[in-house]
Amino acid sequence: MRLYNGLSRLFPRSFSAKLLAVAFAGIHVPLLLLVLWLLSHGELQGRQLWTVILVVLGATLLGTALTLLALYRLLAPLRLAADALDVYYAEQRLPLLPEQGEDELGRLLRGINRSLRGIDDGLRDLKKQALLDPLTEALNRRGCERALSDSAHAAQVDGWPFALFVIDLDNLKPINDRFGHAAGDRILVRLVESAYGWLGAQDWIGRWGGDEFLIGVHAREEEATLKLNQWLSALERDDDEPPVYVSAGCAVWQAGLEEADLYRQADAAMYRAKFSGGRRLVRHGDLAAGAAGPE
Repeated sequence: MRLYNGLSRLFPRSFSAKLLAVAFAGIHVPLLLLVLWLLSHGELQGRQLWTVILVVLGATLLGTALTLLALYRLLAPLRLAADALDVYYAEQRLPLLPEQGEDELGRLLRGINRSLRGIDDGLRDLKKQALLDPLTEALNRRGCERALSDSAHAAQVDGWPFALFVIDLDNLKPINDRFGHAAGDRILVRLVESAYGWLGAQDWIGRWGGDEFLIGVHAREEEATLKLNQWLSALERDDDEPPVYVSAGCAVWQAGLEEADLYRQADAAMYRAKFSGGRRLVRHGDLAAGAAGPE
């Protein structure tokens, strides 16, 4: 390490420069010794002496240039590995480093590939655990908050229509009491799995807490409510499992509306549906119109 530390003072940012400096010095030491020997013995005089020195010097410089070029190219895998590490930590993009070598560099590149794959798998698992509900594999509350923010941003910037649904199961407690909590868990899992069957690529479902779920749909309100009503009807008609009854509220994103306000609108509509007997969908627009009309 002493040599490495010493050269680091001269070339702090380049391992290639350190290696090339060592190669340059190693190549030129024999040349200096030959020149000193010729000068000290004096067997060659005048023009002959300088001719020999110039020929040896030229051959040495040419050999040095070729050696340094070969060493630079030989160090390409190290530069590739360093660049791949920088790219991964900046962009989380896995490298495709060559793995065919059997020497130290080959083992190093294979080790980097394996290590980064392991790190990447671990990060994916952590993100999954951080954002997904472990029972249903829907988004958890934190995942819902992030998805809601992303959907509102897409609606604001890209002009995508966006409808938010808050749904709450009306009969989960009776199912738990009659069939056990395992049956209730199966109901929650079935609800999420069936929702993924009709949600689009940019849509999402998340478990807000207990038996309350949020569903984000990037579609016009009429299309979104039609799909949701068809889904709720299918849940009630399942022949193999207990029927699922749901109260749902809907709110549509409008320009300038905060995500928290959008959720409060959908949540208020859901509670109106539940207090009106359940098993229905109430839209925030209908709720607002009812509040504004005569009693």
